[in-house]
Amino acid sequence: MLQPVELYNALGKAEQNNFFMTLQKVYDQLPETTCSGCATCCNWGSPPAFFIEYLNMYKFLRDQRKDHWQEILGKATEYFYLELVDTGQKCPFLNENKSCSIYEVRPFTCRSYGLLSKKDFETGDRGLQGMARKFWDEYQIKIPDELINSELSWCDKVSFGKDKYLEKTTLAGLAAQIGKLDCTFFPQDLVDKEGTLLPYPVHLMNTVLGSGARARKLKVMKEFSDCGTKELLKPFVEKACAFQF
Repeated sequence: MLQPVELYNALGKAEQNNFFMTLQKVYDQLPETTCSGCATCCNWGSPPAFFIEYLNMYKFLRDQRKDHWQEILGKATEYFYLELVDTGQKCPFLNENKSCSIYEVRPFTCRSYGLLSKKDFETGDRGLQGMARKFWDEYQIKIPDELINSELSWCDKVSFGKDKYLEKTTLAGLAAQIGKLDCTFFPQDLVDKEGTLLPYPVHLMNTVLGSGARARKLKVMKEFSDCGTKELLKPFVEKACAFQF
């Protein structure tokens, strides 16, 4: 969404105005959770995050995860290009131990997963039926049925200190507070349409690769869909891995 120079200006603005502290105060209103560590939700994909959350994650990667830059950037690039055609893609921040490499700055959607009752939880399908038809009709790119039909169901393996599940209105109110922070960077109508709510890998690749590389996404997807190969992807992975935070 923002190129590096603009991103650094946004980071400066967020730090000067204590936006990260405000974000943490919203997070602190959620109960601490523990789970079985099955990573089912992480294997399902990378959830959406507000722009201010992306800035928080970017700063964390820059300052705390320098030794893992190449690994994370490589996996994030693959996810960005292939999430709709490769059933093996999972959240690029999930490490080999089935734990989150950016757990400290995970987005609100991750933090709130498991806090709703089964009755209130809305099964998280990918909403790909219409997109699948469009990709096939216009580009002859096949989105696998496994992805189209996959759902993120309610999880009974999340535990937290409170006796009762949270209300949907409570979570919506907290999310709205984070959205207000995004309004300091982007127009209100864009935020209202969830235009700043993107998966971390998408936010990251918008910064790292820029619009030129994004424009070639369809070609990379089609090569993998038709042949199962990643030759067109390689230069983008190399470019991303050379990025300096």
